[in-house]
Amino acid sequence: MFAKECWYVAALSREVGRSLLSRTIANEALVMYRTEAGQPVVMLDRCPHRLVPLSAGKLVGDAVQCGYHGITYNHDGRCIKIPGEHQISAKFCSTTFPAVERWGFIWVWLSDATAADESKLPQDFHWGTEPGWTPLSDYLRVEGNYQLLVDNLLDLSHEAFLHMGTIGNAAVAETPAETTLRGDFVQVARYMKDCGPPKLFVRAAGFTTNIDRTQRIIYTPPCYVVIEVRAVPTGTDGAERKLEWWVLNALTPETDRTTHYFWGLPRGFAHDDAELTEMLRAGILRTFEEDRVMIEAQQRVLDKVSLDLRTVYTKADQAPGRARSIVSAMIAREHQSAQPVTDTGS
Repeated sequence: MFAKECWYVAALSREVGRSLLSRTIANEALVMYRTEAGQPVVMLDRCPHRLVPLSAGKLVGDAVQCGYHGITYNHDGRCIKIPGEHQISAKFCSTTFPAVERWGFIWVWLSDATAADESKLPQDFHWGTEPGWTPLSDYLRVEGNYQLLVDNLLDLSHEAFLHMGTIGNAAVAETPAETTLRGDFVQVARYMKDCGPPKLFVRAAGFTTNIDRTQRIIYTPPCYVVIEVRAVPTGTDGAERKLEWWVLNALTPETDRTTHYFWGLPRGFAHDDAELTEMLRAGILRTFEEDRVMIEAQQRVLDKVSLDLRTVYTKADQAPGRARSIVSAMIAREHQSAQPVTDTGS
Protein backbone atom coordinates (compact mmCIF):
# COMPACT_ATOMS: atom_id res chain seq x y z
CA MET A 1 0.00 0.00 0.00
CA PHE A 2 1.30 3.44 -0.94
CA ALA A 3 0.48 7.04 -0.13
CA LYS A 4 -1.37 8.55 -3.10
CA GLU A 5 -2.12 12.11 -1.96
CA CYS A 6 1.36 13.28 -2.87
CA TRP A 7 3.60 13.94 -5.86
CA TYR A 8 5.84 11.23 -7.28
CA VAL A 9 8.64 11.68 -9.79
CA ALA A 10 7.50 9.72 -12.83
CA ALA A 11 10.38 10.47 -15.21
CA LEU A 12 13.35 12.64 -15.97
CA SER A 13 12.27 15.56 -18.14
CA ARG A 14 14.45 14.32 -20.98
CA GLU A 15 12.75 10.91 -20.98
CA VAL A 16 9.34 12.28 -21.98
CA GLY A 17 8.85 13.41 -25.55
CA ARG A 18 6.67 12.83 -28.60
CA SER A 19 6.40 9.09 -28.08
CA LEU A 20 4.61 6.94 -25.54
CA LEU A 21 6.56 6.04 -22.39
CA SER A 22 5.15 3.28 -20.19
CA ARG A 23 6.04 3.20 -16.50
CA THR A 24 4.48 1.75 -13.35
CA ILE A 25 4.28 4.10 -10.36
CA ALA A 26 2.98 2.88 -6.98
CA ASN A 27 1.41 -0.15 -8.68
CA GLU A 28 -0.37 2.06 -11.26
CA ALA A 29 0.50 1.38 -14.91
CA LEU A 30 0.93 4.80 -16.56
CA VAL A 31 1.66 6.10 -20.04
CA MET A 32 3.36 9.47 -20.56
CA TYR A 33 4.05 11.82 -23.46
CA ARG A 34 4.23 15.50 -24.36
CA THR A 35 1.70 17.48 -26.33
CA GLU A 36 2.89 19.33 -29.42
CA ALA A 37 3.11 22.41 -27.15
CA GLY A 38 5.47 20.50 -24.83
CA GLN A 39 3.14 19.89 -21.89
CA PRO A 40 3.51 16.53 -20.10
CA VAL A 41 0.51 14.20 -20.11
CA VAL A 42 0.06 11.19 -17.82
CA MET A 43 -2.72 8.63 -18.39
CA LEU A 44 -3.63 5.27 -16.98
CA ASP A 45 -1.98 2.81 -19.36
CA ARG A 46 -5.23 0.98 -20.02
CA CYS A 47 -7.80 1.48 -22.75
CA PRO A 48 -11.30 1.52 -21.19
CA HIS A 49 -12.62 -0.55 -24.10
CA ARG A 50 -10.77 -3.89 -23.82
CA LEU A 51 -8.22 -2.91 -21.15
CA VAL A 52 -5.17 -3.29 -23.39
CA PRO A 53 -2.19 -0.98 -22.73
CA LEU A 54 -2.52 2.38 -24.44
CA SER A 55 1.26 2.40 -24.68
CA ALA A 56 0.89 -0.27 -27.37
CA GLY A 57 -0.80 2.39 -29.53
CA LYS A 58 0.50 5.63 -31.00
CA LEU A 59 0.23 9.40 -30.81
CA VAL A 60 -2.04 11.16 -33.28
CA GLY A 61 -1.44 14.85 -32.72
CA ASP A 62 -2.01 15.36 -29.00
CA ALA A 63 -4.20 12.26 -28.67
CA VAL A 64 -3.48 8.58 -28.00
CA GLN A 65 -4.85 6.05 -30.47
CA CYS A 66 -5.31 2.57 -29.03
CA GLY A 67 -3.37 0.03 -31.05
CA TYR A 68 -6.13 -2.59 -30.81
CA HIS A 69 -9.31 -0.95 -32.20
CA GLY A 70 -8.16 2.58 -33.01
CA ILE A 71 -10.24 4.24 -30.31
CA THR A 72 -8.64 7.62 -29.62
CA TYR A 73 -8.37 9.69 -26.44
CA ASN A 74 -7.45 13.35 -26.22
CA HIS A 75 -4.78 14.59 -23.79
CA ASP A 76 -7.50 15.32 -21.20
CA GLY A 77 -8.73 11.72 -21.41
CA ARG A 78 -11.86 12.41 -23.51
CA CYS A 79 -12.67 9.83 -26.14
CA ILE A 80 -12.70 11.73 -29.44
CA LYS A 81 -12.98 8.91 -31.95
CA ILE A 82 -14.49 5.43 -32.18
CA PRO A 83 -14.05 4.01 -35.69
CA GLY A 84 -17.46 3.32 -37.25
CA GLU A 85 -19.43 5.30 -34.66
CA HIS A 86 -20.61 8.90 -34.77
CA GLN A 87 -21.91 9.44 -31.24
CA ILE A 88 -19.58 9.15 -28.27
CA SER A 89 -20.84 9.22 -24.70
CA ALA A 90 -19.25 11.84 -22.46
CA LYS A 91 -18.74 9.02 -19.95
CA PHE A 92 -16.41 7.22 -22.34
CA CYS A 93 -12.98 8.47 -21.33
CA SER A 94 -9.55 7.43 -20.17
CA THR A 95 -8.18 8.19 -16.70
CA THR A 96 -5.66 11.05 -16.58
CA PHE A 97 -3.52 12.32 -13.71
CA PRO A 98 -2.23 15.81 -12.88
CA ALA A 99 1.35 16.20 -14.12
CA VAL A 100 3.82 19.06 -13.77
CA GLU A 101 7.37 19.61 -14.90
CA ARG A 102 9.74 21.08 -12.33
CA TRP A 103 13.49 21.07 -11.78
CA GLY A 104 14.31 18.55 -14.51
CA PHE A 105 11.67 15.98 -13.52
CA ILE A 106 8.08 15.08 -14.46
CA TRP A 107 5.88 14.77 -11.35
CA VAL A 108 2.52 12.98 -11.14
CA TRP A 109 -0.30 13.15 -8.59
CA LEU A 110 -2.13 9.81 -8.31
CA SER A 111 -5.08 10.89 -6.15
CA ASP A 112 -7.98 13.36 -6.44
CA ALA A 113 -6.99 15.92 -9.07
CA THR A 114 -8.64 18.78 -7.18
CA ALA A 115 -6.19 18.21 -4.31
CA ALA A 116 -3.07 18.35 -6.53
CA ASP A 117 -1.33 21.24 -4.79
CA GLU A 118 2.04 22.17 -6.34
CA SER A 119 3.16 23.68 -3.04
CA LYS A 120 3.39 20.07 -1.81
CA LEU A 121 6.28 19.35 -4.17
CA PRO A 122 9.53 18.78 -2.22
CA GLN A 123 10.91 22.29 -2.58
CA ASP A 124 14.56 21.35 -1.94
CA PHE A 125 14.61 19.85 -5.43
CA HIS A 126 14.82 23.39 -6.81
CA TRP A 127 18.62 23.02 -6.61
CA GLY A 128 18.41 20.79 -9.68
CA THR A 129 17.93 23.80 -11.96
CA GLU A 130 19.07 26.68 -9.73
CA PRO A 131 21.16 29.35 -11.53
CA GLY A 132 24.79 29.07 -10.54
CA TRP A 133 24.62 25.30 -10.08
CA THR A 134 25.68 22.82 -12.76
CA PRO A 135 22.94 20.18 -13.21
CA LEU A 136 23.49 16.43 -13.39
CA SER A 137 20.78 13.77 -13.20
CA ASP A 138 20.14 10.14 -14.05
CA TYR A 139 18.01 7.09 -13.27
CA LEU A 140 18.36 3.49 -12.16
CA ARG A 141 15.88 0.79 -11.20
CA VAL A 142 16.26 -1.13 -7.95
CA GLU A 143 14.63 -4.45 -7.11
CA GLY A 144 13.89 -3.44 -3.54
CA ASN A 145 11.15 -1.61 -1.67
CA TYR A 146 11.55 2.17 -1.74
CA GLN A 147 11.57 2.44 2.05
CA LEU A 148 14.76 0.37 2.17
CA LEU A 149 16.39 3.08 0.07
CA VAL A 150 15.03 5.80 2.36
CA ASP A 151 16.50 3.88 5.32
CA ASN A 152 19.80 3.66 3.46
CA LEU A 153 20.02 7.42 2.85
CA LEU A 154 18.94 8.47 6.33
CA ASP A 155 21.74 6.39 7.87
CA LEU A 156 24.87 7.27 5.90
CA SER A 157 27.23 5.67 8.39
CA HIS A 158 27.34 2.82 5.86
CA GLU A 159 29.47 5.04 3.58
CA ALA A 160 32.51 4.16 5.70
CA PHE A 161 32.16 0.51 4.69
CA LEU A 162 30.22 0.23 1.44
CA HIS A 163 31.56 3.30 -0.42
CA MET A 164 35.21 3.65 0.55
CA GLY A 165 36.16 3.81 -3.12
CA THR A 166 34.06 6.93 -3.75
CA ILE A 167 32.33 9.04 -1.05
CA GLY A 168 33.13 7.16 2.15
CA ASN A 169 35.61 7.95 4.89
CA ALA A 170 35.98 6.72 8.47
CA ALA A 171 34.61 9.98 9.89
CA VAL A 172 31.10 9.26 8.56
CA ALA A 173 30.80 6.28 10.90
CA GLU A 174 32.79 7.72 13.81
CA THR A 175 31.18 11.19 13.97
CA PRO A 176 27.88 11.24 15.90
CA ALA A 177 24.92 12.47 13.89
CA GLU A 178 22.62 15.27 15.06
CA THR A 179 19.07 14.08 14.36
CA THR A 180 16.14 16.51 14.39
CA LEU A 181 12.59 15.12 14.42
CA ARG A 182 9.63 17.51 14.30
CA GLY A 183 6.29 16.50 12.83
CA ASP A 184 6.95 15.35 9.28
CA PHE A 185 10.39 16.98 9.32
CA VAL A 186 13.43 14.73 9.63
CA GLN A 187 17.00 16.01 9.42
CA VAL A 188 20.27 14.23 10.07
CA ALA A 189 23.48 16.28 10.14
CA ARG A 190 27.15 15.47 10.58
CA TYR A 191 29.92 18.03 10.86
CA MET A 192 33.22 16.23 10.37
CA LYS A 193 36.32 18.25 11.23
CA ASP A 194 39.86 17.50 10.09
CA CYS A 195 39.10 14.22 8.36
CA GLY A 196 40.58 12.49 5.36
CA PRO A 197 38.92 13.40 2.05
CA PRO A 198 37.01 10.60 0.26
CA LYS A 199 38.46 9.51 -3.07
CA LEU A 200 35.69 11.09 -5.14
CA PHE A 201 36.19 14.39 -3.30
CA VAL A 202 39.89 14.33 -4.17
CA ARG A 203 39.16 13.71 -7.85
CA ALA A 204 36.45 16.37 -7.93
CA ALA A 205 38.10 19.20 -5.97
CA GLY A 206 41.79 18.26 -5.84
CA PHE A 207 42.10 18.19 -2.04
CA THR A 208 45.68 17.54 -0.86
CA THR A 209 45.07 17.95 2.88
CA ASN A 210 42.46 16.91 5.39
CA ILE A 211 39.04 18.52 5.05
CA ASP A 212 36.18 19.89 7.13
CA ARG A 213 33.12 18.09 5.79
CA THR A 214 29.43 18.93 6.21
CA GLN A 215 26.69 16.40 5.49
CA ARG A 216 23.07 17.45 6.05
CA ILE A 217 20.26 15.04 5.14
CA ILE A 218 16.67 16.28 4.75
CA TYR A 219 13.74 13.87 4.40
CA THR A 220 10.39 14.85 2.85
CA PRO A 221 7.65 12.20 2.86
CA PRO A 222 6.94 9.88 1.35
CA CYS A 223 10.13 9.21 -0.61
CA TYR A 224 12.45 12.22 -0.97
CA VAL A 225 15.90 12.59 0.54
CA VAL A 226 18.07 15.64 -0.22
CA ILE A 227 21.66 15.74 1.02
CA GLU A 228 23.70 18.92 1.30
CA VAL A 229 27.42 18.17 0.92
CA ARG A 230 30.19 20.69 1.54
CA ALA A 231 33.92 20.30 2.10
CA VAL A 232 36.86 22.70 2.43
CA PRO A 233 40.52 22.23 3.39
CA THR A 234 40.70 21.97 7.17
CA GLY A 235 40.75 25.33 8.90
CA THR A 236 39.89 27.40 5.80
CA ASP A 237 36.78 29.09 4.48
CA GLY A 238 37.15 27.41 1.11
CA ALA A 239 37.88 30.63 -0.74
CA GLU A 240 40.55 28.91 -2.86
CA ARG A 241 39.22 25.36 -2.97
CA LYS A 242 35.74 24.21 -2.08
CA LEU A 243 33.43 21.31 -2.88
CA GLU A 244 29.68 21.83 -2.67
CA TRP A 245 26.83 19.85 -4.16
CA TRP A 246 23.35 18.60 -3.41
CA VAL A 247 22.35 14.97 -3.83
CA LEU A 248 18.69 14.84 -4.87
CA ASN A 249 17.09 11.43 -4.33
CA ALA A 250 13.56 10.68 -5.54
CA LEU A 251 12.78 7.09 -4.57
CA THR A 252 9.57 6.49 -6.48
CA PRO A 253 7.89 3.16 -5.67
CA GLU A 254 7.21 1.03 -8.73
CA THR A 255 5.74 -1.99 -6.96
CA ASP A 256 5.89 -3.36 -3.43
CA ARG A 257 9.42 -4.61 -4.07
CA THR A 258 10.82 -2.43 -6.86
CA THR A 259 11.81 1.24 -7.03
CA HIS A 260 12.50 3.90 -9.65
CA TYR A 261 15.58 5.75 -8.37
CA PHE A 262 15.75 9.24 -9.88
CA TRP A 263 18.69 11.35 -8.75
CA GLY A 264 20.38 14.67 -9.30
CA LEU A 265 23.77 16.10 -8.34
CA PRO A 266 23.84 19.89 -8.95
CA ARG A 267 27.24 21.31 -7.99
CA GLY A 268 28.37 24.79 -7.10
CA PHE A 269 31.91 24.75 -8.52
CA ALA A 270 33.85 24.08 -11.76
CA HIS A 271 30.80 24.86 -13.85
CA ASP A 272 32.50 24.69 -17.26
CA ASP A 273 34.25 21.37 -16.69
CA ALA A 274 32.36 18.84 -18.81
CA GLU A 275 34.93 16.15 -18.05
CA LEU A 276 34.28 16.63 -14.34
CA THR A 277 30.54 16.25 -14.93
CA GLU A 278 31.03 12.85 -16.56
CA MET A 279 33.52 11.77 -13.90
CA LEU A 280 30.97 12.63 -11.21
CA ARG A 281 28.24 10.78 -13.10
CA ALA A 282 30.41 7.66 -13.20
CA GLY A 283 31.38 8.02 -9.54
CA ILE A 284 27.82 8.49 -8.33
CA LEU A 285 26.52 5.64 -10.47
CA ARG A 286 29.23 3.40 -9.01
CA THR A 287 28.16 4.46 -5.52
CA PHE A 288 24.48 3.85 -6.21
CA GLU A 289 25.28 0.52 -7.83
CA GLU A 290 26.94 -0.54 -4.57
CA ASP A 291 23.74 0.51 -2.76
CA ARG A 292 21.60 -1.33 -5.30
CA VAL A 293 23.45 -4.61 -4.81
CA MET A 294 23.09 -4.37 -1.01
CA ILE A 295 19.44 -3.30 -1.08
CA GLU A 296 18.49 -6.07 -3.49
CA ALA A 297 20.24 -8.63 -1.27
CA GLN A 298 18.30 -7.23 1.71
CA GLN A 299 15.03 -7.42 -0.22
CA ARG A 300 15.60 -11.10 -1.01
CA VAL A 301 15.89 -11.78 2.71
CA LEU A 302 12.79 -9.69 3.46
CA ASP A 303 10.83 -11.67 0.89
CA LYS A 304 11.12 -14.53 3.38
CA VAL A 305 11.16 -12.84 6.81
CA SER A 306 9.94 -9.59 8.35
CA LEU A 307 12.21 -6.67 9.19
CA ASP A 308 10.62 -6.88 12.65
CA LEU A 309 12.79 -9.94 13.33
CA ARG A 310 15.92 -7.80 13.69
CA THR A 311 17.29 -7.68 17.21
CA VAL A 312 19.98 -4.98 16.97
CA TYR A 313 19.12 -1.28 16.95
CA THR A 314 21.44 1.74 16.87
CA LYS A 315 21.02 5.48 17.43
CA ALA A 316 21.26 5.90 13.68
CA ASP A 317 17.98 3.97 13.30
CA GLN A 318 16.07 6.90 14.77
CA ALA A 319 15.64 8.83 11.50
CA PRO A 320 14.70 5.83 9.31
CA GLY A 321 12.22 4.70 11.95
CA ARG A 322 10.62 8.13 12.08
CA ALA A 323 10.36 8.29 8.28
CA ARG A 324 8.54 4.96 8.21
CA SER A 325 6.14 6.14 10.91
CA ILE A 326 5.35 9.30 8.93
CA VAL A 327 4.48 7.30 5.81
CA SER A 328 2.36 4.84 7.80
CA ALA A 329 0.42 7.79 9.22
CA MET A 330 -0.05 9.30 5.75
CA ILE A 331 -1.50 6.04 4.44
CA ALA A 332 -3.74 5.64 7.49
CA ARG A 333 -5.15 9.16 7.03
CA GLU A 334 -5.87 8.52 3.36
CA HIS A 335 -7.55 5.22 4.18
CA GLN A 336 -9.65 6.86 6.88
CA SER A 337 -10.77 9.71 4.64
CA ALA A 338 -11.75 7.22 1.93
CA GLN A 339 -14.13 5.33 4.25
CA PRO A 340 -17.85 6.00 3.64
CA VAL A 341 -19.63 7.94 6.35
CA THR A 342 -22.34 5.85 8.01
CA ASP A 343 -25.53 7.66 9.00
CA THR A 344 -26.51 6.15 12.33
CA GLY A 345 -29.65 8.24 12.63
CA SER A 346 -31.08 9.30 15.97
